[in-house]
Amino acid sequence: MSSKEINEIESARFIQQMLGELRVMAKTNNMDMLSYLIEIAYIESNDQLRKQMGVKSVPRKRNVTS
Repeated sequence: MSSKEINEIESARFIQQMLGELRVMAKTNNMDMLSYLIEIAYIESNDQLRKQMGVKSVPRKRNVTS
């Protein structure tokens, strides 16, 4: 794995982590539409990370905070 690939993976992990935190903040503050949009971005970041790591996508239940 090249240093460029590692940097892309680390960036994707960081973005995913930040989106997770923002999702919780939005949900906690009853920002339903914003929470939903951040959730979509979080899912996309997960898919992107899996793609960069070469992991095949497996259908799973999402871990959504109610």
